[in-house]
Amino acid sequence: MAQDTGPRLAATVIVLSVLAYPLLALRIYIRVKTRAWGADDWSMLFAAVPFTALTIACLGGAFNGVGGHEAELGPEKTSVGLHWFFFFEVFYCIAIVPIKLSISLMEMRIATSKRNYVISLWITSAMFIIMNIISLFVIIFHCNPISWAWDTTTPGGHCNSATTLTNIYYADTAVNIFTDWFCALLPVPLLWSIQLNRNAKVSVVFLLSLGVLASLSACIRLKYTVRLNSANDYIHGIGDIVIWGYAENGIGMIVGCLSTLRPLFRRVFQLGSSAPDASSKMNGTRSKSRRNYLNCEAGYELPEGVRPMDRDVVVKGGTVKETSIRDSDSEEHILSDYPGIKMTRSVLQETSFATTSTSGQSP
Repeated sequence: MAQDTGPRLAATVIVLSVLAYPLLALRIYIRVKTRAWGADDWSMLFAAVPFTALTIACLGGAFNGVGGHEAELGPEKTSVGLHWFFFFEVFYCIAIVPIKLSISLMEMRIATSKRNYVISLWITSAMFIIMNIISLFVIIFHCNPISWAWDTTTPGGHCNSATTLTNIYYADTAVNIFTDWFCALLPVPLLWSIQLNRNAKVSVVFLLSLGVLASLSACIRLKYTVRLNSANDYIHGIGDIVIWGYAENGIGMIVGCLSTLRPLFRRVFQLGSSAPDASSKMNGTRSKSRRNYLNCEAGYELPEGVRPMDRDVVVKGGTVKETSIRDSDSEEHILSDYPGIKMTRSVLQETSFATTSTSGQSP
């Protein structure tokens, strides 16, 4: 007889939740501190509500029969375990949407000037939103009454064909896997023509690999879903499905929050410190305009509605007039977090020069 997977389920939930919640708190702190709060942050904050419900459902199932054996549990304990599994299915579909949407919205902020990338991200987001909503309603109303899903003693109850529910599982998992890989690999062409230093490359590769790991969790869950059709011990078979389903959500939240903590990593580990830019120097004097621009990058892009104020900066040989940064330049602004990045456009394109001659002024 196979080993009870309940303890492994509880350990997985505890480890991932202990990582996810502190990282979410750090994300909120960083975004508020740098005044860079955006739609992606609202989405992840909203995701914390169904994710918490999912965590409770998984822990409740782990201690109430999920992953155990029906012969040892008995009918009553098996019914309780199936009830917790029903909650897991519901909150999985609800939690995964804002988590994945937050990651998509964050990538839209990076690719804001790349219209094709933004459109593709919206299409991908629509795919997993629609698919998970369909899955949610099919799961809830699969049986009539709903309680028949875990309590088959209800008189007159029935469920739809198991094939329908299985096909929904396959379609939902396939869409989630595709969208996970798409969002994980999309930054590659965005960064393809950009020169990154070693620290920047390590951080980018690390985050991308974690995104793929979330997709691998969905792939493994699909394998156990296929096996469930031929399983003789249903309550035991769903144990691994719950483990990898929760892992997919937990890793998604961890990855989504980690990618916003570069200012913290830079300060603590001295990663990505800003290096002098040759284009910002004029006549041996570093332009204050460039320094002001770099100081805005702590939150990866300017907050909504906030732009640097126009001002005159005195330098040798004339006056530099600062101008507001366009919305289309947010890509350069985000990527300026990494030293050694060479953009195809210079910030100095946004700077107008008005040379004034003053009698007696030293050259």
